[in-house]
Order: sequence, then C-alpha cells, then structure tokens
Amino acid sequence: MIDQKTESRIKKIIVDGNPEELIKFAEELGKRFAPQNERERNSKLSSSQIRNILDDVQRMKGSNMGEIRNQLFRLRPKLAYAAGKTKPDNSLRQLQPILDKAIELIGDSIKNFNNFKDFFEAIVGYHRYHSKVREA
Repeated sequence: MIDQKTESRIKKIIVDGNPEELIKFAEELGKRFAPQNERERNSKLSSSQIRNILDDVQRMKGSNMGEIRNQLFRLRPKLAYAAGKTKPDNSLRQLQPILDKAIELIGDSIKNFNNFKDFFEAIVGYHRYHSKVREA
C-alpha cells in the first residue's frame, strides 16, 4: 500500500510525463534502496534483483498496446512473488507497490508505457550510482 503523496508523484511521472518529477523521484528511490555497506546487503535491493525486473520490461514488445499490457499484467504477480521471497524488511517489498501502481496507471497508452520504462531505467541507474556494495 502506498500513500496518497507517493501515488500523486507516480501519476505525474507516468500519466503526465513530468521529467523533473521522474528524475527527482527516481533518484530518491535509487538512493533509498541502494545498499550503503555490507550490513545492508540483505535488506536493500541488489543490483541483480532490480536488473532482472528491468530486463523483463525492456524485452516487452508487441504489435499493439494490448500485447504489451498483457506482458505488464504478467509482470505484476512476478514482482509480488519476488518481493514475497525476501525478508520483511527487504527494499523490494517497498519498491513492489510503487511499480505495481505505476503499471496500473499505464492503461492503454504507449506514451505512459514509455514513461514507465524511462522511470524504471532511471531508478536502476540511480540505484547503481548510489550503491556502495558491489556484487561479485
């Protein structure tokens, strides 16, 4: 469950296509979920966890928005499953409802889908930038 302010920010990014909000919120999330030391490795989002989800999004293609929407709907339970496998304090459990709301807001719009992709790519980029722990 996400609060009203977070939902409003996601709507500005996905539906309104606000680039300033996209950058600001993506950096906040990337920094919040990036491990800062070895102790945080198990509670924060790993690079491989977030890259696996991004890879799924980047592979989404279709001749129409209906096909892409079906792929997005399949991503939602996959995100829930990945979050459910983690410990209760893992960052993926916090990111999952944010991405779920963003996917919900895409609707039938290719523009919204592209805004979602840009947002998620920015989160991954900032996550990598702010992560102080490198995976082997």
